[in-house]
Amino acid sequence: METIIKGVTIADVGSAHHGKQRDVLIKNGIIAGLEEHIETPANAQIWDEPGSRLSTGWVDLQADFADPGNEQKEGLENGCRAAQAGGFTHVVLNVGQHPVPDNKGAIAYLQSRSAEFASHIWPLASLSQGQKGEQLSEMYDLAAGGAVGFTDDGPVNRTELLRRALEYTTGMSTPVITCPLNLGLNAHPMMHEGEQSTLMGVVGNPSISETMRIKRDLDILRYTGGKLHFSCISAAESVSLIRLAKAEGLPVTCATSAHHMFFIDEDLADFDGTLKVMPPFRSETDRKALCEGVLDGTIDAIISDHRPEDLEHHDVEFALAPFGLTSIESVYPVALSALGTTEKAQAALIRALTSGPRSVLGMAVPSIEVNQPADLTWYHPEKAWKSPHVSHGVNRASYSGRQQGFQGTGTPLGTLR
Repeated sequence: METIIKGVTIADVGSAHHGKQRDVLIKNGIIAGLEEHIETPANAQIWDEPGSRLSTGWVDLQADFADPGNEQKEGLENGCRAAQAGGFTHVVLNVGQHPVPDNKGAIAYLQSRSAEFASHIWPLASLSQGQKGEQLSEMYDLAAGGAVGFTDDGPVNRTELLRRALEYTTGMSTPVITCPLNLGLNAHPMMHEGEQSTLMGVVGNPSISETMRIKRDLDILRYTGGKLHFSCISAAESVSLIRLAKAEGLPVTCATSAHHMFFIDEDLADFDGTLKVMPPFRSETDRKALCEGVLDGTIDAIISDHRPEDLEHHDVEFALAPFGLTSIESVYPVALSALGTTEKAQAALIRALTSGPRSVLGMAVPSIEVNQPADLTWYHPEKAWKSPHVSHGVNRASYSGRQQGFQGTGTPLGTLR
């Protein structure tokens, strides 16, 4: 099978062809040609879109396809199709499955199932046995079995557990992953605590619930060593704390979601349950700080934090609506709209989708060069994008409301792996 991409601009700072317009020939999964002009082979598939770009394949560091356990919400096959439509060649699958992935068999299941799909699954393993937050899982065996990191898909509330996990993974490439939240400040928060939550009469989650956990976790990291990753930060002070920690030399990384870079708490004014996420969308000041963190490299990766829900569960009042956003197809246009279209912004965005997430996982970054394996995302930064309502066989509850109304530029065109 041969594919040729005509007149595409290479967006790969590690390639000698970066910034240059090239014809790219892919044959049997290998980059076979990379020149100003290549004669199109007979029977080759032709990809041709003036103004398009080609980068190393994008990686989503956090998504949940609800499989196994709740396949009716999406499932691996539909999730991987949505990921491919979003431009992702690899997806780091969160640990929201039932049964939880705290054994090698669960990891092997996810790997074998995804082998047939265009977007490849890199599975996470549970940090603790049964995700109970008590005893560590068999971390060494899970890493040897293919797990790329350890998380319980939330905050690590037990301080000793985080300490032991960081100590155990010292010298390993796999990070300990935590969502820095202290949910004990308010019972059952539904959005950011601020003026907007007061106007709506809704219990909020303050920014300090995130920053106080980041401070604690960084203190533990200073003591233990290891490799710590904050899965989705949302507050301006969090960006500042991590920026200082990196300057200090601490082995810490972080991500935020594209939608945290775009939406703010005021977007929930009409009680749109499809924008109910945790951590919540915060203030405009926080949103701008997240964008600046991506631009200066403090934030290593932009994630989807994709958590699909079916219409039945979302067609309820705001207080009862589940947390989660269907977002994997819209990461690129939403992040591009948030950051802007300057070359600096576009370079930072592609870094946060390619080399950034791979560095979080301690993985090598492939390069767009002849004789290298094809791991590629083809995209157009100026092509109009519209969010789907029904996509890949799944009725997307979370594409209603303000997300359904989003229109911007920036469209993934295809992937090769």
